[in-house]
Amino acid sequence: MSARAMGGITLIELVIAMAIIGILAWVAYPRLESVHEIRLGTAVRRLAADIRYAQGRSIGERTVHGILFEPAAGRYTVFAPTAAMPVPDPADRGRPLRVDFGRRDDAAGVTIAQASFGRTPGVTFDFLGVPRDTAGRELEAPGRVVLRSQGVAETVFVEPGTGRVTIR
Repeated sequence: MSARAMGGITLIELVIAMAIIGILAWVAYPRLESVHEIRLGTAVRRLAADIRYAQGRSIGERTVHGILFEPAAGRYTVFAPTAAMPVPDPADRGRPLRVDFGRRDDAAGVTIAQASFGRTPGVTFDFLGVPRDTAGRELEAPGRVVLRSQGVAETVFVEPGTGRVTIR
C-alpha cells in the first residue's frame, strides 16, 4: 500500500511546505519592523503640520501663537497668546490642541528626544510668522524637535526669519 493510500504526506511535500512558510516569514518580518517607522513618520508629519498651523494662525489672527514642548512628558501644546491658553483642536473644538505621544495609539513608542528653540523648549510666531523662542527672542539658528521610535530618529526644523518647516 502506498503512502498516498494511507492519507499521509511525503517528506518532499513536508520540506516544500516548510520552505514556503520560511519564505513568507522572511518577507513579512521587515514589514513588522516598519510599523515603528510608520508611526514615527506619522508623528513627525503631524508635528510639522501643527507648527505650520500655529504659524498660519499667527499671521491670520495677528496674534502670537506658539508650541510648547515637554520632552519629559512626551507631549506638546499649541497655544495663543501665552502657554497657559491652549488653542482649540481644529478636529475637536471642545478639546485643547495638545498632543500626548504616550496616550496616542497611532504614536505608540514615539518620544520627544529633544526640543530646542534658542534657549527654550518652545517656539512662538509673531504676526508676520517670524519664529521666536518662548522668551520672545528671534531665532538665530534653526529650531528643532527630534522624535524617536525604536532607535530611529527624525527631526523637524524651523528656519529662523522665515519659519519654514522641514523634516529630515
